[in-house]
Amino acid sequence: MKRNVLWFIMFTILWISGCPNDSKKDASLTQAKNVFKDGDYEAALVLYEDLIETEGSTARVGAAWCYIRLNDYATANTYFSLSADDSLMDGYAGWTFTAWAANSPQVAIERANFVLRKNAAYVLSLDSRVNANHLIWIQASSYFQLGNYTASVEKIKLLDASFNPNLNASNISQLIAEKLQVLGAVHF
Repeated sequence: MKRNVLWFIMFTILWISGCPNDSKKDASLTQAKNVFKDGDYEAALVLYEDLIETEGSTARVGAAWCYIRLNDYATANTYFSLSADDSLMDGYAGWTFTAWAANSPQVAIERANFVLRKNAAYVLSLDSRVNANHLIWIQASSYFQLGNYTASVEKIKLLDASFNPNLNASNISQLIAEKLQVLGAVHF
C-alpha cells in the first residue's frame, strides 16, 4: 500500500511539473519587458533571446531594442528585418532607427511612415519616452539629408508649428539644420 501511495505521489508530481503553464510564457515576456524598463539591457537581451523560440517576433523585437540600447545597430537591424513579416509597430519603429543609423534615409522614411500610418500617436511599448515625435524627427532629418527641404520643413512643422522659413532663402539648408539640431536635443 505504501508503495502504491509513493508511486501515486511521484506520478502526480511528475505530471504536474510536466504540464504546460501558460502564465510562464506571459511572465517571461513581462519579466523581460520590466528588466528592459529598468535599464538593464544586457539582462533583458538574455531574457528576450531565450524567448525567441517560443515567442517569435515579439521576443525578437524586444531583443532588437536591447541591441539598439547597447549601440549594436547592425544586429538590431537584422533582428527587426527577421520580424518584418509580422508587421509589429515596435519592430518597424526600431527599424526606422536602425535605417537612419545606417545612413539609409529613404528606408528610414518608409519605416516611419508604416508606423505613423497605423498610429499617429505611436509610443514604444518598452519605453514610453520613444514616441511618434522621434519618428517624425528622423523623417525630417532624412528628408533634409536627401535634399528635400520642403518635405523636411513639413515634418519639422509637425514638431514645431511656429517654424516657417522661406524655402527660397539662400541659407535654407542652414536654417533647417539648426532647427533639426534644436529639435534633436529636445526629442533625443
